[in-house]
Amino acid sequence: MASAPMPRALVRLSPAHHLRTSGALFSLRSTPAQLLFRRNYAATKNDDSKPRVLEKPDKFRPPSHPARIPSSRKRPQYTYGPRLTDEELATQKRKQYPNMMPPEGSFMHWFLTNRMLHVYISLGVLFSLAFYVFLMNFLTSTPYRDLLPERSELLTHPLRSLHQFGQVYKMHAEHVSQETAEKRKRKVEDVDKRAEFRRAHGIDEENTSLLRGWLGEPHEKKTEVVEPEVQDAQSPVAKEEQFRDFEGKQQRRPVKKWLGIW
Repeated sequence: MASAPMPRALVRLSPAHHLRTSGALFSLRSTPAQLLFRRNYAATKNDDSKPRVLEKPDKFRPPSHPARIPSSRKRPQYTYGPRLTDEELATQKRKQYPNMMPPEGSFMHWFLTNRMLHVYISLGVLFSLAFYVFLMNFLTSTPYRDLLPERSELLTHPLRSLHQFGQVYKMHAEHVSQETAEKRKRKVEDVDKRAEFRRAHGIDEENTSLLRGWLGEPHEKKTEVVEPEVQDAQSPVAKEEQFRDFEGKQQRRPVKKWLGIW
């Protein structure tokens, strides 16, 4: 049967309560002096009378997007688990992740990162396009297309086909050179006819030989030495260049200038 609770008056008079209170008093008496010594850890006030003014930001920067980007040289602020070992790092390099570059050491990684391979591929594409344009231009403009070898002979007799192609191209080059010479000759004859027409009608012939010098033989221009004429003070030219002011002094007429510069 559970005992009934003891009244408060009897509790205070009980020996157990006396032991607890005496122990508490003993513990207070035995506390060290450093616990009773009071120290002030509050920040001291600065002597500056000016209030602190924060720097005005150039724009609104939320805490999630600070102005300073975290540097990769410094250690990360947070560590997520223990550091990886060398074996785990090597395994990560050899592992294939979705939508990522191929791992190091694989063929696709070498194919995508080799610079010389991409240089050779680019030059090969450019040279192949240039050869295709040259071949199509030759086939569409040559009058000797019937003399070219057939495509089937290129596989059966490649050397003979290439030799025949070279001969046809040489004939084509001679034909183009002959046409160019004829066009140039016609232009020179046209210039000569125009010069004869100007001479017959007494038209000035200063720049008529310009095109002829480009297309035909160089035109030698005759030069004549002309002695400078001494102008008299009474000549009309001197009168135009010089004048007398109100004081009777002879002065030179000022040169007209455009915008005051020339």
